[in-house]
Amino acid sequence: MHWSLAIAQDIVEKRKEKKHVVATGITPSGGIHVGNLREIIIAEAVHAALIDMGVDARLIYVADTFDPLRRLYPFLPPEYEAHVGKPLSEIPDPEGRRSSYADHFVQPFLDSLDDLGIQIEVFRADELYKSGLYVDVIKEALSRKDELSRIIEDVSGRELPEEWTPFNPICDACGRITAAMVKGYDIDKAEVYYECECGNKGVASFKGGGKLAWRVDWAARWKILGVTIEPFGKDHASPGGSFGTGTRISEGIYNYPAPYPIPFEHILLKLQQEGTKAKVTAMSSSRGTNIPVHEMLEAVPPEILKHVISRVRPEKHIAFNPSLPLLNLVDEYEREIGGIGSGIAGKIPFRHLITLVQVAPVGSEEFLKVIKRSGYAVNEENEEELKAIEKKARYAENWLRTYAPPHVKFEVQSALPTEELKNLSESQKKAIKFMAEYLQDLPTTSAEDWHNEIYLVAQATNMDPKEVFKTIYIALLGKSSGPRAGWLLASLDTEFLSERFEAAEKL
Repeated sequence: MHWSLAIAQDIVEKRKEKKHVVATGITPSGGIHVGNLREIIIAEAVHAALIDMGVDARLIYVADTFDPLRRLYPFLPPEYEAHVGKPLSEIPDPEGRRSSYADHFVQPFLDSLDDLGIQIEVFRADELYKSGLYVDVIKEALSRKDELSRIIEDVSGRELPEEWTPFNPICDACGRITAAMVKGYDIDKAEVYYECECGNKGVASFKGGGKLAWRVDWAARWKILGVTIEPFGKDHASPGGSFGTGTRISEGIYNYPAPYPIPFEHILLKLQQEGTKAKVTAMSSSRGTNIPVHEMLEAVPPEILKHVISRVRPEKHIAFNPSLPLLNLVDEYEREIGGIGSGIAGKIPFRHLITLVQVAPVGSEEFLKVIKRSGYAVNEENEEELKAIEKKARYAENWLRTYAPPHVKFEVQSALPTEELKNLSESQKKAIKFMAEYLQDLPTTSAEDWHNEIYLVAQATNMDPKEVFKTIYIALLGKSSGPRAGWLLASLDTEFLSERFEAAEKL
């Protein structure tokens, strides 16, 4: 049983609601990354399991666009120092292409969700506040300020300042949402009176003139949107954390039951340079230690990214390594679940494409010839088939360029690598001779045939098969390692191979 079904069954057993709202939320302070995606994948999996069980359920995503810019992040230009403290929705796009800073990061993520086939209702926090949906919960929070502060202090164990209020107004002079202090309010007029650090005194409306403090905002959102289920990082579920506070606020202040919690472990980014120990870091938008989802989807098909996350139970952490470990997961997926892509594209292993895109340029006539030589009958009259092959090949090409370790990359040498070949042993020279003779006897051969021939050559020359592989790589690539030799040999033109091995033998 998949973990999502087990969670869905537990929800149905424990909750009395007949309709469910599965909610997720992410602050777009920087690129929304693969680590953030875990929350969405968990929510979608549980939502799908509920639907399969016949339960009425919605899946929603709240972009926390009304949160402030906390600091000048490393990826921002110096002039953005002036925007620190302002709501993300009220800050200009760093590239000037979208309506706001928030949308600069939200829209690529939403496009990625479309690519992933995730259908989700989208809410933007700034629009929720400006629409007036929060007015009643803000009134309740200000009227019961003392109760709220006692709950937060009791659960979190920290003491709040005497002047604390649950509402953070936006200063109409400096634009910051982090610098003004409420000095009074009028419930009937739905407005607060504030004084800002910048020296300004003003009036802020409950309708978009500010937002509730984080722990209060979360609980208020549950009631406003009818949330019954929510996944979130395990740090929020820790003793004194925001979920514990939110539960008390939701039930004690807003008379609304807290949602069914699904705490999850985080995805850690594991990067490794050739010859060094892997470095594991927490993914962070603000620190730039992440891989944005839209960038990852340029290097691997959507089903792979979903598989990487959904295969692991929420309570277990994921060490995400986009290099060879990710390629191995693609192998696992194609072997155990199914080929990626339709038609012939689905039959060509992704790892084999990593070889093919280095033999000939993607989209060229030679590339199609290379695929055919590898044993795949491509119908060049079928445009859809050609598009599917090229799409998958582009993923391989991008993964190779961005995440492949150096030893995976190669280039078939157009000229004979004479210096490298001069150092071959007598056994290796004999192996080259056998390979040349094999081509004369059987000019057309498959990857499996080549693989078997290599082992026969190893026996005939009394060599370790690894030494035969090494010999082949030196003759073709000018280095002692390379991709799976059978696939490489099958993809290359037999006339080229014959000439190369004969020339190598003579040398």
